Amino acid sequence: MIEITTPTVADPPAAHDLKGRRDWLTARYLRNARDDDFQEFLREILKIGADGSLLPLAVRDPLNGETLGMQVIGESGDGKSVMIERNLSAVPSLELMTNGASGNYIHITVAPEATIKSLASDILVKTGYTRLSERTKAHEAWPIARHRLKMLGVALLWIDEGHHLLRGGTGRDSAGALQALKNLLQGDGAVAVILSGVPLLEERIASDPETFRRYRLRQRLQRVLVGGADMQRLKRFIEVCCNKLDLLPPDDPFFAERVVFSQKAGLGRSIAFAKATIRRALVNGRSAVTLDDAWRTWRLQGGMDGEPTPFDPGVWPDLRKLLEHRG
Repeated sequence: MIEITTPTVADPPAAHDLKGRRDWLTARYLRNARDDDFQEFLREILKIGADGSLLPLAVRDPLNGETLGMQVIGESGDGKSVMIERNLSAVPSLELMTNGASGNYIHITVAPEATIKSLASDILVKTGYTRLSERTKAHEAWPIARHRLKMLGVALLWIDEGHHLLRGGTGRDSAGALQALKNLLQGDGAVAVILSGVPLLEERIASDPETFRRYRLRQRLQRVLVGGADMQRLKRFIEVCCNKLDLLPPDDPFFAERVVFSQKAGLGRSIAFAKATIRRALVNGRSAVTLDDAWRTWRLQGGMDGEPTPFDPGVWPDLRKLLEHRG
């Protein structure tokens, strides 16, 4: 099933409301097989009720009481965060906790300069606790964070951009970070954990066998294949968005393939590029989305002058061979 609507807006606003129509397009989401896979992973780390619905309770090993962690791995810009956020928000029993407001799961985005101490402090802020002082040590911060998670009944912690936490270099403590990630799954205050990030995250987690074993559930976001289901979904997504916005879809039958090629087969990047191209046609008052709209989007996003692009006129199979030959 292809999802192009939000819970509150089924159709775009009237044609005269350009801002509303842009916002409608921005909010579109292409549901795909990744969503189904992610839901399956959730059913491994969260308990399931008698009616088959997910509960806001972490699955625990009956022998040692440990919870489970999972990794979501994909290249930068490939739609990891959007996919996770969409799917978690669709679970009726899960409620996001923000700065102490009621909720049972927490979302932390790790900054490039983050440390294991700052991660603990960020968790505390999400639970409504005062941010820790600079003098507080990491080993002092984590027991407080764990206590808050237990006290407030947090079941799930999503740590996005987790690879930043495991970077090497001066002042970094990768070993300590791995230990902290492992400890989140142990003891009375243990929670289910989702780690998302680029392939480096999986590589760094794998460097510590004990931590890797506890985060053994891994969803790797796959590339879009020519002729595959995601390619067909993207093509239909573009057509439906255009039709809803009273635009003629591109008349090139290979338009979706051109988009995917331009984005190195990343589904999230391809969706974003397609929406940016449709938006260009919309705001310029055009009646149809064309290769020229895509070409201009490509140029604005860093395409090189004087080089062939995936959106040049001509037969796509021949152009693709030329581009592949040029690397």
